[in-house]
Amino acid sequence: MAEKVSFSGVLKNKGFLNLWVNQILVQLSFNALNFALIIWVFKLTDSNTAVSALLFSIYLPAVILGLFSGVLVDITDRKKIIMVIDFFLSILFFSLIFFKGSFPAILAITFLINALGQFYSPAEASAIPLVVKKNQLLTANSLFSATLYSAFLVGFGLAGPLITHLGINVVFGLGGVILAGAFILSLLFPSIQSTPDAQGKRLIWALAKRKYSEIKEIGMFEISETMRIIKGKLPVLSSILILAGVQMGIGIMAVLAPGFLERSLQIKATDATYVLIIPLGLGIITGGMILGKFGSSLVKRKLVSRAILFVGLLLFLVGIAPLVSPAVNYFKHPRPVPFFYQLPLSKVLVVGSFLIGMAIVSILIPSQTVLQQNTPESNRGKVFSVLGVAMSALSLIPIFLVGILADIFGTTPIFIGLGFLVIMVGLFGLNPSLFFRKHELSYRVREFLGLGHWEGK
Repeated sequence: MAEKVSFSGVLKNKGFLNLWVNQILVQLSFNALNFALIIWVFKLTDSNTAVSALLFSIYLPAVILGLFSGVLVDITDRKKIIMVIDFFLSILFFSLIFFKGSFPAILAITFLINALGQFYSPAEASAIPLVVKKNQLLTANSLFSATLYSAFLVGFGLAGPLITHLGINVVFGLGGVILAGAFILSLLFPSIQSTPDAQGKRLIWALAKRKYSEIKEIGMFEISETMRIIKGKLPVLSSILILAGVQMGIGIMAVLAPGFLERSLQIKATDATYVLIIPLGLGIITGGMILGKFGSSLVKRKLVSRAILFVGLLLFLVGIAPLVSPAVNYFKHPRPVPFFYQLPLSKVLVVGSFLIGMAIVSILIPSQTVLQQNTPESNRGKVFSVLGVAMSALSLIPIFLVGILADIFGTTPIFIGLGFLVIMVGLFGLNPSLFFRKHELSYRVREFLGLGHWEGK
């Protein structure tokens, strides 16, 4: 009889438990900082384009460092990586207290924080399969995702009220203190290291001897090998593209949110905590718990496609809400007001955000599980680094353009257009025969998408 997998069983694993708690502390600080900086930069500059530049500085490090970070992760003890990153992140958070009035300084510090994050994320993601059993992967990922977005919920949820009532310095200082605690906790970690392959051992030797030409040669070889692995496995490539698309969508919504709230809905941007962030986080937590309990029996491709379609419909409805809502009285207010003065529109945002959260986690968890199950242990860190690069590279230009377009045309038409685009992607996943005839796709692609779409089954 197969061993029954439960959340409590996974949490009894001390290696996973340590990794899980560190993740909560780091993500709590990161999310509070992200929300605080988005609101702070918008208030500082009154520009969607400036918010786009902030997001650009968040994503750019992944494009520059992502591929190389995976090579390092696969030959290094994950404990050491996490410990060093926690320490330096704490210092950078405290530094923002002194440079918060300078937009260029904010961009530079944000870049450095996310440069460190490029090593933390693949170390964390690739460590999960090393500390849990194979049949516990989906449950562990569900728990990680649920708590990841619990930290998202608490971090973003607290940041708004903290800024309003105590000031931005409290967010930076509190984040620094939490990260200092994460660093202390990381000292108790067990070693989390996989056995390096021949290339990994060669790289360790080159690093020890400071053979820089050898290091470059090995790094380029590892990158090409990682690309070969991804190119040869359609489930891996599709999972990377899906996860990258989610990242791009989240980035675009982050750019649009302050302007959409304050200019289209006349709701204070700091009240995003109540009408967007908390409902979104609760939806993600709820969806993660449901998937952890029942997700193993579902077909991942259909689940992801339906979730994408649902997200598109919700984005479209949220986008047209200010155009069709009878609550047009918000135009009477010359300035943004607290959300409870705009209850009809606020209710739409709350319900829509909760459902989007459930749908997003229904995309993320199956896609990440497929990615982990289809990559060998020795290359998993590199594959997750490529994932980070793809997620950021695909986001850079759209995020920057969205800020400029939002300043020119407003945020409402962009929300509507984004919803329509996501709907098309979801329809393609559910029924690709609507877009391509049988002879237009290779057998391998049709087999992956489901032959029944063209065979009438």
